[in-house]
Amino acid sequence: MEPPPPQKRRRTTAEEPTTIHDMPDDLLRQILLRLDSPLWLVRAACASKPLRRAIIAGGRAFLRHAASLHPPVVVGHYYERSMRPIAFVPSSSPAPPPVDAGRFALKFLPRDVTTTAYWEVSDCHAGLLLLRDGYNYPPNSIVCDPLTRRYQGIPHPPVENLKRVGHAFALLDGDDGDISISSFRVLYHFLEAPHVCVFFTTASGGAGGWRFLSEPADGGYKHMGHVAGRVDGSLYFGISTGNVKVLDNASWELSEVDLPIGIDTSKPPKRSAFTVVHGAGHGRTSPATTRIVHVHGEDLEVFRRRVSGDEWVLEHSIAKLSEATRGLFGYRPDKRLEWTEVRVISVGNGIAVLSARDRRTDKWLFSVDMDTEEMKVVPKEPYRGIRWTCTYTLPWRQFLRACPC
Repeated sequence: MEPPPPQKRRRTTAEEPTTIHDMPDDLLRQILLRLDSPLWLVRAACASKPLRRAIIAGGRAFLRHAASLHPPVVVGHYYERSMRPIAFVPSSSPAPPPVDAGRFALKFLPRDVTTTAYWEVSDCHAGLLLLRDGYNYPPNSIVCDPLTRRYQGIPHPPVENLKRVGHAFALLDGDDGDISISSFRVLYHFLEAPHVCVFFTTASGGAGGWRFLSEPADGGYKHMGHVAGRVDGSLYFGISTGNVKVLDNASWELSEVDLPIGIDTSKPPKRSAFTVVHGAGHGRTSPATTRIVHVHGEDLEVFRRRVSGDEWVLEHSIAKLSEATRGLFGYRPDKRLEWTEVRVISVGNGIAVLSARDRRTDKWLFSVDMDTEEMKVVPKEPYRGIRWTCTYTLPWRQFLRACPC
């Protein structure tokens, strides 16, 4: 005797499994927002059509939100040493998958770049590396992508009759807001004169090549200072007199950042140094914390930007660093430190490594945790002979396009 039709229908319904195809896109996006690495997000988009649809349908807003919840994934650092070629050192806590140091060793570049000490690291941004020729002036430069092992040479800016003094190089996103080896811009700033020019690739700027920016009416380009880092795609410049300016990536407008500085920069030493440090978010729901570290003599200030708006607040300060580090492991109590120079030589996720130099030119290296203010002695060996380091991070892409097929 055949079972009643209603019972048969109920049994069939109960046996049907629930799959990823039954999950709404909003729920899938909430799951994807918890991925720590941009590589995992790309791999998820390649794994199935529902995941790809959830990411692509969310558009740029979803990708920007995902990037804001997580700090940049630090792969390693490019070390610039005195009289030595550029070296890559993997991060002590590498992001998944494990880092292949040989892939980032720049051996795919021309031989004179990788075997001589003439070439210097200028900037790292969104997976690209900017190198400049430190032997010739004005310098030629190279932009390369260690992941794809592609590079593009850039001729020197069209300038004449300028002395060999300070200048600043920086990578910028392309016109579409994304950045790749085929679409990027390079900013070149002459510290001795109010000249700023930008190199456009063919993909990002039409005809490509160098273009000079029009000088603002207030002469703002003359006092841009050195690149301190990036916040939301805009470049921040630290000025030695104790100010910070920001250059908008799209409009090229230069404005001053309102920092509640408590250090009296009118007293010696008069030089100040600023560095942007990115940190982790809290609980996967709040955006990653961005801070600006200000070093003036032996005094240090850390500013944090509020989650909503562009207001910066003083989070904490450390006066007289040589006294604050007296109890650290490795410190000699009988040795009196009187530092003449303190500077940030490396940054990681929420960590800044500082180098202090005393009157006898001895170096003292220590790290500062931006969240806890904890300070630790850093072994000198990894940083021996280093002038500075450039942090290489995996980029969170601003666009992901679905394959037509």
